[in-house]
Amino acid sequence: MLKNLNPLLSGALLSVLDSMHDGDMLTLVGSGYPEKEIVSPVIHLGEVTTEAAADAILSVLPLDNENPAPIVFLDCTGVLNDVPDVAFAVNGIASDAELRRVAMTRLELDDFVVLARQSVVTVRVGSDAPPCAFLLRKGFC
Repeated sequence: MLKNLNPLLSGALLSVLDSMHDGDMLTLVGSGYPEKEIVSPVIHLGEVTTEAAADAILSVLPLDNENPAPIVFLDCTGVLNDVPDVAFAVNGIASDAELRRVAMTRLELDDFVVLARQSVVTVRVGSDAPPCAFLLRKGFC
């Protein structure tokens, strides 16, 4: 066991995160995300929340500083000014981890899937929360 590492960061997940290059994307999806749309290798974290998974991942994964919005989230609400609670929470987690304000972009399913197919890995959580998905673009340390 390594000290100060979140227990959700399995060896397989740490290996993938370590091998990612600047600009590579990781997709974080909940149980409601369509399985048939996932084309990258999948790491299952089990019955944890999206927020817990984001907190673990962002504790070791730097976000892209060059991209004005290194996080993209799937818009399931269809309401322009409504940010789902999970997206608000992930944005706060990212901002805390980066020690800066991190902007996010919202996309509808079709546009989100196009980007998600470019991901290096998909991390899947099994929470019963409303369908949600995020793309995290890696930066450099």
